[in-house]
Amino acid sequence: MSRHDQKGQIKNLLDLEAQSGPVVTITIPLDPKLDDTRLDKIQTDSLVDSAKDAFQKVYKPELWNAYEFQIKNYLKTLKPNASIAKGVVLYVTNDSLVAYKLNYTPQPSFSFSDKLQVLPVVKQLQFVPNFDMLFLQRDSYKLYNVKDLDITDPDNVPADPFNSDKTETNTIHDPKKNGPEFDTHDYFEEVDKYVQKRYSDTDHNPLVLVANAGDAGRFEKASHNPYLVQDKAVEIDAAGENVQEVAQQIHDQFVTEGEKTVKGHYSDMLGTKKATDNFYDIVKAAEDDRIANLIIQDDAYVESKDNGETVEVNTNGTRPANELNTLALTVLGLDGDVTVLPASDMPSDAKVAAILRW
Repeated sequence: MSRHDQKGQIKNLLDLEAQSGPVVTITIPLDPKLDDTRLDKIQTDSLVDSAKDAFQKVYKPELWNAYEFQIKNYLKTLKPNASIAKGVVLYVTNDSLVAYKLNYTPQPSFSFSDKLQVLPVVKQLQFVPNFDMLFLQRDSYKLYNVKDLDITDPDNVPADPFNSDKTETNTIHDPKKNGPEFDTHDYFEEVDKYVQKRYSDTDHNPLVLVANAGDAGRFEKASHNPYLVQDKAVEIDAAGENVQEVAQQIHDQFVTEGEKTVKGHYSDMLGTKKATDNFYDIVKAAEDDRIANLIIQDDAYVESKDNGETVEVNTNGTRPANELNTLALTVLGLDGDVTVLPASDMPSDAKVAAILRW
């Protein structure tokens, strides 16, 4: 998934602000390793009840009915499946609900405000692409797709590439019947052709190889797939490995790479005076549409200076709106990027930094 696609999802979310009533945000942790207790129902029900109590103290109690109806209907759809999602965030208005699976474990929380709380979903979408995983052995393979943190098996019964296209394979014998004389290189070449033609050339997803070290090297020599990722792989032995654990490892590699890239780009731009961590300069640059990438420290908060006219009610009480959230909304609305980083990966000691367009 390209960053452009991620930004498109966020822009669709921004439409919620145009609807009447406040936007309620609820974040719920999930445990993808559990089958029957994916959601801790007691914790979730308590969280929704707390949101209801807080909401009804601020607004007419009957207004909550529309929110509660949508929330409960969505929670009924959360069933065990192959996923590496560690949480979900719900954005709810009086007539719509948008949900995003999260690649990080959130604290159970709620908030509501006239301003959309966009930072939780920015943190989710910024670095995580869709990708394919090719589990490869000497005489067999299995392909999986990871999309929006869910894992699917596009080939329930993988085709034998030697029989998949007679125009390419009519001179090659089936290695499973050929005994020890079969050519591993030929087999890997045919697997490569099959995967590229039917998946990579169609979906354009990065393809990450999962194999033992020896077979990985042989496949890379045999492959002509431009979507095969060279700097990410997972090594396994012939016994195989848990698909969800492998997907999580690959996902974490993409996230780490993305965080390092942003930090390095900021450093480069700082040398050309196209980066700053001065808060007031950043606010002015946002108003002037000069921000290419707004970088915000995870969980950072700067009190809004609008005299308390816009407030956020959340799990811990009431506070003025987060000025950093408002900044993010401004930058996204002007087609800039917003990145949320852990404090340890921020390019400076400030809570917010920016790479400028000019």
